[in-house]
Amino acid sequence: MKKFSLAFLAVIALTFGLSAQSDVSHSRWKTAEISIDGNDKEWVRPLNFYDNNSGLMYAISNDKQNLYLVFSVSDQLKMRKLMRSGWTVELTSKEKKRKFKAMLSFPEVQLAGRGFKRSGNEPENRAEGNLMIQDYKSQMPGISLSGFQSGETELKLNSRKGIQVAIGPDSDQNLIYEIAIPIQELIAENLVQLNELITLNVNVNAMTRPTGGGSYGGGRSGGGGGMGEGGGGGRSGGGGGRMGGGMGGGRSGGGGHMGGGERGGSGSGERSNPFEKASFSQKFMLVGK
Repeated sequence: MKKFSLAFLAVIALTFGLSAQSDVSHSRWKTAEISIDGNDKEWVRPLNFYDNNSGLMYAISNDKQNLYLVFSVSDQLKMRKLMRSGWTVELTSKEKKRKFKAMLSFPEVQLAGRGFKRSGNEPENRAEGNLMIQDYKSQMPGISLSGFQSGETELKLNSRKGIQVAIGPDSDQNLIYEIAIPIQELIAENLVQLNELITLNVNVNAMTRPTGGGSYGGGRSGGGGGMGEGGGGGRSGGGGGRMGGGMGGGRSGGGGHMGGGERGGSGSGERSNPFEKASFSQKFMLVGK
């Protein structure tokens, strides 16, 4: 009986261990130059992770010096929520002697009602989408930083020193965020081993419900009509999964990998309400060449 109990416990421990490992992805080693310019053209597309609740597609890469993140959102309603409510990207690690908790906070930006609804006229869509994203960029005061080794507390877009962040549209007017973080901003350079287990936490703030009625498309200051094709803050295409090759493993709320493989992840559920916070987390490991 004692041998049976020990064997049973060993099986349970192994099962839980494998389950925990399946939640961990691996960063992609950077094989081509990544320019932090607000366009995802250098990244393998489509991006391999998706969170349904926030509408964010994303990918993670690293080399010996930097951690690279790219986020993209195509759903117009969720794009407006990111812009007008603000959101945060947090990176944490509990590694012995390499613990950290660092955050980038994108502020809320009032867009003075600008918005657009996609039509069959692609040149018109491109022009309107570019104007909206350019307005967003021009009105962004700065990105708040905390927990980085340098002690920096604010970052301007397109800064070429240290941490870099750029925002822009891709060819389909999806909103793109690109981020490059020197690994030594997270971990002292002499302790970096490129096998660190890191958790990415993303939180999109809730929109403020308009007073006296109004809709999601109207936003916080009574501006502009609905931005999306589907209206009403619905889902961005329903469900997720891995979108094509890449990072394996990992979790992504209400969506997950877009193309099979291991399961999706720890987020805030599949329902998308613009007046509620949206959040998800993804565990991943840095990789060496």
